[in-house]
Amino acid sequence: MFCQETFDPWRSTIMTHLPHLSKSQAMGLALWSLGMVLVRSCALSAVSAFMAEGLRQKDNTVRQRLREWCYEAAAKRGTKRQEVHVETCFAPLLAWVLRACQKRCRKPLFERAVH
Repeated sequence: MFCQETFDPWRSTIMTHLPHLSKSQAMGLALWSLGMVLVRSCALSAVSAFMAEGLRQKDNTVRQRLREWCYEAAAKRGTKRQEVHVETCFAPLLAWVLRACQKRCRKPLFERAVH
């Protein structure tokens, strides 16, 4: 069973590797990414139901949070809403993947690809 103790370290990991994201953006990405892995589905209803139960929140609250994470700023409810600019995530995400790969492999990824 998923719980808050599983979610918090993952959210912290995302905030470490994607520091340009706001706390709410990191929260949304953590909800989506961990939920998809644990549920083995990218369906909004499956991810939101599972994450809501584990976080002890209402399903509709989590569903709306996940939906709005994908929206542009003007389409979100409330004030001070931001949209995620995915192009700004590419370089930090690539660096994170390469660091993880280098820890597991003796040769850097690009050297293995050349040979």
